[in-house]
Amino acid sequence: MAGTFDFAVIGGGAAGLAAATVAAECGDRTAIFEKNNAIGRKISASGNGRCNLMNSGRLKYFGDSAFAEKVFLNFSRDRLQTYWATSGIRLSEEIEGRLYPCTYQSATVTDAFKIRLKTAGVSIFLQYFVKTIRKEKDFFVLSTEQGDFRADRVLISCGGSASTKLGGSENGYRLLETFGHEIIPPKAALCPLTTDSKSISGLSGIRVKGSVTLKDVEGNILQKESGEILFTETGISGICVMQMARWADPGALIELDFAGRIFADEEELMHMLIQRQKQVSYFTPEVILSGVIVPKLAYAVLKQAGIEMKGRKAGDLRLEEIRRVAEKCFCYRLTVTGNRGLEEAQVTAGGANCSEFNPRTMESYRIRGLHAAGEVLNVDGDCGGYNLMFATASGILAGLNGRKESDI
Repeated sequence: MAGTFDFAVIGGGAAGLAAATVAAECGDRTAIFEKNNAIGRKISASGNGRCNLMNSGRLKYFGDSAFAEKVFLNFSRDRLQTYWATSGIRLSEEIEGRLYPCTYQSATVTDAFKIRLKTAGVSIFLQYFVKTIRKEKDFFVLSTEQGDFRADRVLISCGGSASTKLGGSENGYRLLETFGHEIIPPKAALCPLTTDSKSISGLSGIRVKGSVTLKDVEGNILQKESGEILFTETGISGICVMQMARWADPGALIELDFAGRIFADEEELMHMLIQRQKQVSYFTPEVILSGVIVPKLAYAVLKQAGIEMKGRKAGDLRLEEIRRVAEKCFCYRLTVTGNRGLEEAQVTAGGANCSEFNPRTMESYRIRGLHAAGEVLNVDGDCGGYNLMFATASGILAGLNGRKESDI
């Protein structure tokens, strides 16, 4: 054997790092096996490099959401804040309950992990890819290209298949499947959407605040969000859009409301447009929306409203045409063709069926000593720190393995 440990952690993300710190501090000989050349790569990208660690608001999880709630019953957000405090990190709260390190630098978090891991004596094996795990009597054997390692307990915390450039892969699912665990097929969550090209033509790079409504092919509302909408070359993005990816199947309908945050209803907007028409009657038709939305988007709204613009002026618009323009400002439609895929997704929806794990210890009900935590499980959350919060809390529970520590 190349090495023997009490606790082996596969994956150096938030879940694995948190698990390793507390296990080692409880006296376990602990090792981390990370296939990349550095730990915490996804942590570094979190929150656009500012590292949104937690959220103090209502829990917003999908997949096995009830399991996520049980995790936080077993390891509360107050205890998680204590964990960060004892790691030397003070948190700063922003809008919507988002908690960041007060430095607003992801390096603060990765450095804190490194200090705590070194202090606790955790062995870190970088560029060690765990190919297989097998159970022999009361211990596990982890096979890597550099040799085999023995461990009494194993945590699979190598994340999901999202963000492949940052190390996302299906290896965690594959390892869990070898022990008989069910894997809910992974798909992209928190991902930009692709749409029909006609509705976004000429709009790439434009940002606008508004609300987004997702409807299925039968017109039923699936989700509604608000925030900044970014038009791309292939569709739309922005947090409010990305949070719809898990439901946005091809053929679904997106309705964008650019005017609802400014005007009470279509009638109020229409009244303003009628007054505006008198002021800009000799300008091109899209100028009627100047001051409400940017020119390129105004042009697209008029096109979707079916307004003939060639050779016409704003003063030529009929009352019924102005009404259609007002309607489109409140309901600009796009047809979903898909999303940008797991490579560009921030988080994976799907993963290991949580009903097969104990939410108090993250241990498998199937295989004693085998644990799973973080994104490899069928839990994903909204933007705003939810995913990193779940990863850290579930990792700590796996590391503690039922032990009570008053000073996390």
